[in-house]
Amino acid sequence: MKATEEQISTFERDGVICLRGLLNSKEVAGLASSVEEQINDYGRSISGYDFESIAEQVWSEVDIVDVKTASRFDLTATKNRVLSDKLARPLQEERNDPSNKGMFFYDAAAWRKYDAVRRVAFDSALPEVIASLLRSQRLNFWEDTTFVKRPGTRQKTAFHQDKAYFQISGNQCVIVWIPLDPTSRSNGTLQYVRGSHLSGDIFAPNVLFAQTFAKNAEGQRLPDIEANPDEYDIVSFETEPGDVIVHHVHTVHGADGNMSDSDRRAMSFRYCGDDIRYLNLKGAIQQMDMTHALKDGDALNTSDYPVVWPKPWPSLSLADVYQQHTPHPKK
Repeated sequence: MKATEEQISTFERDGVICLRGLLNSKEVAGLASSVEEQINDYGRSISGYDFESIAEQVWSEVDIVDVKTASRFDLTATKNRVLSDKLARPLQEERNDPSNKGMFFYDAAAWRKYDAVRRVAFDSALPEVIASLLRSQRLNFWEDTTFVKRPGTRQKTAFHQDKAYFQISGNQCVIVWIPLDPTSRSNGTLQYVRGSHLSGDIFAPNVLFAQTFAKNAEGQRLPDIEANPDEYDIVSFETEPGDVIVHHVHTVHGADGNMSDSDRRAMSFRYCGDDIRYLNLKGAIQQMDMTHALKDGDALNTSDYPVVWPKPWPSLSLADVYQQHTPHPKK
């Protein structure tokens, strides 16, 4: 399945497009099961975080930010940086139920653990559609990230641009946001600044729960979109499980909290096309379990970034091929 010329034109103009019904119910269920396993491992894994709890601690009087067993980020140092930023402020909804603390769950690299995630990322309709959307002959999978906002989650997702979070140069890169529950503005569906990918601006990565940009990051500070939303052409999509939203790596986006009574579970997949090269940007998020020795300017020719399009032959299961490269395979 390929994207239509109309879909390609919309994506190239707006920097974002919603593709309806692209995944089937079995694929969605497999992702949802994997997400629930990630959440169940919270407090025991090195990569699972609750940004709702972290944000509350950042704006409190505690000195050390408790992140359970997670070790990917130094959140105590991040707290100090946020508090020293005169432009930073809490990005939180008004609490409508003091007894419900919510949860803004984050985790990454599920493809290395969960067969269901590999099968959707590598063997679903996604790779061919994304390759055609990018007008790319080749497609590498970069990473996946899980974002869950439980009911009562006050924490917003600060508007940001993904490019500077990744160790890449080039233009042919997209993020596929995969909702696993019905989404709307009330439970935190993503909001996109339409056409922002065409500005040529590169913005420094922020810390997601505040406008403060990462230490030593490259790029300029993003304008305060949260305070001035009417000045921007912001678009959002109500979605059902099976729909996916694709946005360009330069498209600015953010999200509200979840003040509804329903979950907002989602995974995002990142795909890279022909012109993407490795570039170890300052401030980019360091990935986990990497085995490559890529240098700046190298193509992503390593098993850490699986080639998911084209397939050597149509019936090949890339999920099975790459299972041998996962350090802790789990079915």
